[in-house]
Amino acid sequence: MRAAEFFAGMGLMRAGLERVGVTTVFANDIDETKAALYRANWGDDVLVVEDIRNLRGDDIPDAEIATASFPCVDMSLAGNLAGLEGEQSSLITEFCRILAEMGERLPRAVIVENVPGFATVNEGRDFALVVEMLEALGYTVNATVVNASAFVPQSRARVFLLGTLGEHPLMPEVPKAASLRLVDVASKSDDWWAPDRRDSFLESLSPLQRERIERWRQDKRLRFLGAYRRTRKGRAVWEVRSDEIAGALRTTRGGSSRQALVRVGRGGFDVRWMDVDDYARLQGAEDLNYGAVSERQAMFALGDAVCVPVIEWLGQNWLMRLAA
Repeated sequence: MRAAEFFAGMGLMRAGLERVGVTTVFANDIDETKAALYRANWGDDVLVVEDIRNLRGDDIPDAEIATASFPCVDMSLAGNLAGLEGEQSSLITEFCRILAEMGERLPRAVIVENVPGFATVNEGRDFALVVEMLEALGYTVNATVVNASAFVPQSRARVFLLGTLGEHPLMPEVPKAASLRLVDVASKSDDWWAPDRRDSFLESLSPLQRERIERWRQDKRLRFLGAYRRTRKGRAVWEVRSDEIAGALRTTRGGSSRQALVRVGRGGFDVRWMDVDDYARLQGAEDLNYGAVSERQAMFALGDAVCVPVIEWLGQNWLMRLAA
């Protein structure tokens, strides 16, 4: 099968589909930094760096599947829940327009991916509208939610619209949780914070969380925990997850976007920022090359991408059944 990938980012949709034998014949994104990462890993043969609004159906080669991980900012609080009226998330309508312009070459299947807010923003009307646009093209559309925590130690639920020209194959139940924990995938970085910064981190925790950390410090088991900053009553405070997995990776922009890693147990307690290797492993993309851009830029691209094992699972359990 051949894929045309829209909002391709750094290429993690491609990475997942290639694991099940899908060949990418077209990829489009507008972001030059993500394009640099895409080229570093996949070359420049199929990549078109262009505003999707300038593309037409005739620009797209024949493909059996089209994918769209369209911008999520307007589906979240960060985008004021503007939904399809927002400048970024509204670009999914351009994807549907291009499919319509492909006419008889309409891909047999589509995958549309976004954050859980896609299903609820504007009381679900935007979600229903995208389904209607795809159905108007002839697709039978099902929706599913897959959490990356089924494959990697990251809580990252995403909504997938799966459309087919014809009946849907039955899909197995989505896995619930992976056996991996942060301790299994954390990078070997030794860039732990100095004691004064570490102690300030501890002081910012709620009394309940601080007591829990102190208790775990005395435990014989070593735990790695994800931590992130929140604003409470106008003050930045840290919160630490207790489940030994990371929260959803975000684009590294703003004070609460970048996660820290806590190591506690066997009498010790340390904190450091997550680095690009942590991000890559949590996205199932540790085998890719990130040297074409700065570490900060690579982490931004990873936080804005799909989780590779999730796409591989969809490929194995849905897409390949279409090809059977």
